[in-house]
Amino acid sequence: MLIANPIYDVVFKYLMANLDLAKGVISTIIDEDIVTLDFKAQENVLKFTKGDTKELTYYHLDFVAKIKLKEGGYKNVLIELQKTNVPYDIERFRKYLGAQYQKVDEIPSGTDKSSKESLPIITIYFLGFNLSDTLPSVIKVNRQYIDVLSGKEIHERSEFIERLTHNSFVIQIPGLHVELKTRLELILSVFQQEHFIDKTRHLKSYDYNTTDDLLIKILRQLEKAAGDEELQRQLELEEMALSEYESTFAEFERRIEEKNKKLEQSARELEQKDKYIKELLEKLEKPGIG
Repeated sequence: MLIANPIYDVVFKYLMANLDLAKGVISTIIDEDIVTLDFKAQENVLKFTKGDTKELTYYHLDFVAKIKLKEGGYKNVLIELQKTNVPYDIERFRKYLGAQYQKVDEIPSGTDKSSKESLPIITIYFLGFNLSDTLPSVIKVNRQYIDVLSGKEIHERSEFIERLTHNSFVIQIPGLHVELKTRLELILSVFQQEHFIDKTRHLKSYDYNTTDDLLIKILRQLEKAAGDEELQRQLELEEMALSEYESTFAEFERRIEEKNKKLEQSARELEQKDKYIKELLEKLEKPGIG
C-alpha cells in the first residue's frame, strides 16, 4: 500500500482533521477511554524573509475530551496536540501553553447549551526530529502526588492541582522503530521513517498486514493523501519552506543557543568563585586566623 508520509504537517493535518481518527489515535496514545472528542483546529504561522516572505507552520489542535475513568465516573480534559519539524519551537510551545492556562474552556453538553470551566490539560507533542539519541521514541511524563514527609504516593486527586499541572506525551518520529507488539506500536507504525519509494520521502510503502480497524482506517486516509495532487503540491511547498528556514535561521539560532549555554556556564563559574572567596574571607575573619 502506498501512503503519504505523516511527518509532514499537511499530511498530518489531513489525517487528524478526521475526528474519528483523531479520537482513536489520541485514545491509544494516552491509554484512556475517550467517550467524546470535540476540537477546534488552529494553525500558527512563523513568517521569515529571504527575498520573498515565506511561511512556515507548526500545527496544533485543541481538543476537549470526555474521558471515562477506570475507577468509574467521567472527567473533561483539554488535550493539546502539537506537531513540528523545527527543533527550535520550545519557546512557542511555552507561550502557547501559558495562553491555554489562562483560557476558560467551553464544554459541550450534548444540547444547545454548553458550560465553561478551566480544564486540566494533557499535551501531546509529535516531533519531526530527535531530542536525543538516547531517549526512547515515545515518552510519557506522568505526574504523581507524593507525601513529601512520608515519601508515600497519594492516590486522591485535587481539582486545584489537576488544573495547574499536566501530563505530557512526547513522540520523536525519526526514532520510531516499532515491533508491532502493542496497539500503540501498530498505530505509530505509519509514522516510521522507512520504506520510501524515492529520495523525496513524500510517499512510502506500508507492507505490514493488519486486522486492526483503526489502523486500517488510518491507512486508507493516508492512501487518499498519497493520491491527492493538491496535497502533494502543498507538501512540496512545506518542504521548500523548511529548507529555507534551515538555511536562513536555524544555524543562527543554534549559535545563539551555544552562546547562551556558554554564558550560563560562565555565570555558574563566577558564582562558585564568589562562594569560594566568601568562605575564604569568613575563615580569615575568625579569631586566631591571620
